[in-house]
Amino acid sequence: MGKNYKIEDKAKLLWGNDLHKNSIITPHCNQLAEIFPKRWNESLKGSLLEIGCGSGADLKIFASMVKLTSITAIDLGSNILNLAEKYSKNQKITIKRGNALSLDFAEKSFDVVYSFGIFHHTSDPILCIKEAKRVLKPGGNIFLYLYSSHEDMFFKRIGIFFENVIMNIFKYIPYRFQHFFCVIFSPICWMFFTVPSLLINFLGFKKFSKKIPFFFGSHPFSLIGDLKDRLMSPVNHRFSKLEMEKILMSLNFTQIDVKKTSSGLYIFAKR
Repeated sequence: MGKNYKIEDKAKLLWGNDLHKNSIITPHCNQLAEIFPKRWNESLKGSLLEIGCGSGADLKIFASMVKLTSITAIDLGSNILNLAEKYSKNQKITIKRGNALSLDFAEKSFDVVYSFGIFHHTSDPILCIKEAKRVLKPGGNIFLYLYSSHEDMFFKRIGIFFENVIMNIFKYIPYRFQHFFCVIFSPICWMFFTVPSLLINFLGFKKFSKKIPFFFGSHPFSLIGDLKDRLMSPVNHRFSKLEMEKILMSLNFTQIDVKKTSSGLYIFAKR
């Protein structure tokens, strides 16, 4: 219980009160729409639950979808206060505080469950998936993004190794100093990872360039948010494609489709 509380408290501080409280980040749901275009278009109707709504970037897109008759979005932190106020006059949207490990909803409540990058930061990602399935209606669909173990990608494995080392050190450092180090690390990572990736891409090896960590950096301090998201996280669970497929099969999901990319695992499954 003590460990779970520490993870939850850090999650509230990092995402609820820091990264997601006021800033709007780039929507993530478009990535799943691109990877599963047919299933995404066919599934996004009826009632939807977003687990971990963050700054509301995806919620804004869901709110514009006319086929969604009701949208419920939950998150741990105080970021929900701004979102609740923003959508207070939208009758089809409900925003409330909630925990992915113990969803405060009845069984078979939603047609669609969506969660991007949340479950791998909890104490028990598999329990999160079980909870998501519990609140899905029979025949309902789930869309997820989770960290990959990148077991076959050398450069990514190097990044994961250093990520784990720094995370273990950060456990003993006050929050404000963790933030400071992420600011310092950003130009270093940009120089050692992003710049070589840009050079490789320029030489025509676009696919290979995206296998390098932080290939998406736009300037030396553009990686601060991503570094905080990873290094200051209380925990980062990672799965291989095969592991996730076996987990979903053991939970009796059907039509399981796990797409592995250089970014992570994109998941579709039906209850």
